[in-house]
Amino acid sequence: MPIAVDVLGGDHAPGEILKGVAAALKEDFGPQELLLVGPEERIRSALAAEGVEAAPPILDTDQVIEPEEKPTRALKAKPRATISLCVGAVKKGMAAGLLSFGHTGAAVAAATFGLGMLPGMKRPGISVVLTGAAGKIVLLDAGANPQAKPEHLFQYGVAGAAFARDMHGIAEPRVGLLNIGGEAGKGSPVVRETHALLARSKLAFVGNVEGQELFAGKADVLVTDGFVGNMILKVVEGFVEYLVCQSQAQRSGELRDTFRRLFGAADFADIGGATLLGVDGVVLIGHGRSRANAVPPALRAVRREIQKGVNRHITEALAACHPSGAGDLPA
Repeated sequence: MPIAVDVLGGDHAPGEILKGVAAALKEDFGPQELLLVGPEERIRSALAAEGVEAAPPILDTDQVIEPEEKPTRALKAKPRATISLCVGAVKKGMAAGLLSFGHTGAAVAAATFGLGMLPGMKRPGISVVLTGAAGKIVLLDAGANPQAKPEHLFQYGVAGAAFARDMHGIAEPRVGLLNIGGEAGKGSPVVRETHALLARSKLAFVGNVEGQELFAGKADVLVTDGFVGNMILKVVEGFVEYLVCQSQAQRSGELRDTFRRLFGAADFADIGGATLLGVDGVVLIGHGRSRANAVPPALRAVRREIQKGVNRHITEALAACHPSGAGDLPA
């Protein structure tokens, strides 16, 4: 079953997206492994210009949700928006997953309402992969749910751990809760209640993780609400860009390469994008500023999540946390 690709999503769409699709087709994807959603004539012309002889199937539309539009209102006004058709393709069984570099809010809303939630999951969370001292770190939520409740944060811990097991090969992922202090009693009432839920769970909970410990390798999964998570992601991204610019100004190639290696999270060409965990389908949201080189790894990430059965394992992990018993959430 193919992966649906939002051709019009992103700051540099459709040109850069189609260049990336062409590269993926030349590297390790067959035409039937993709379903392109966007203006058919432009898609065929662009792929032909890139030397692609056999184009993938296409869902023809020219509607797209623009960055300045309100997601819910725009989705109603544009029923054939690319992200809506991508979600519809997954819902109808025409596609196994989807990739979009477009409006994040629209992607979250369309996937949440169009696909529904996995059993046991109340709200979706955007998971991003950071590079820390001990390897990969799954951070969620990075922007889908800025006003998360304790049960949502607990479920992010469960989902993030399942994701880390499948995608990073970590047998027992360590789960940490981002907080302003290391003690259990620190933080807001929501954070304190979340700490209690995680501490009583079957997860390998390592307690609170403070901001300065973000990359120290204390946890494999870091749980926070969408407001804090999104701020962290953008601060990291902006800081790394600043450091890279400084190293370029000083003509220090070695320093620049070190920054890029240590903080790979700012390079979305390497990690592909962020997975929307919790919805009943594989949804990967790429950075809006991405260029063509981000498309092939993003497609590989979607394919790998499908092959690994990440959503099935999240569902199983959530079910294991719900039977009545000390420390488990009520069913």
